Amino acid sequence: RWLARRVREQKPTNSRLNQRGQQLVGRRFMLDAALVNGRGHMRVGDSSWPVCADEDLRAGTHVEVIAVEGITLRIRAV
Repeated sequence: RWLARRVREQKPTNSRLNQRGQQLVGRRFMLDAALVNGRGHMRVGDSSWPVCADEDLRAGTHVEVIAVEGITLRIRAV
């Protein structure tokens, strides 16, 4: 009984746990493929993430993740 109460009272130490997209906000990367019509994919570690930006960006552009919209990372050139 005391264990059940303790579990209920515990607060998460990291509200971004299991929210990998949120953990990427503020991080910088380099695009390995161009964005066409402001959309494309970007390599992050061993994953490929859908990305969007307000403009087309060339491959090799350094970008920063500024937000997460569903499973899509919103990026901007830096």
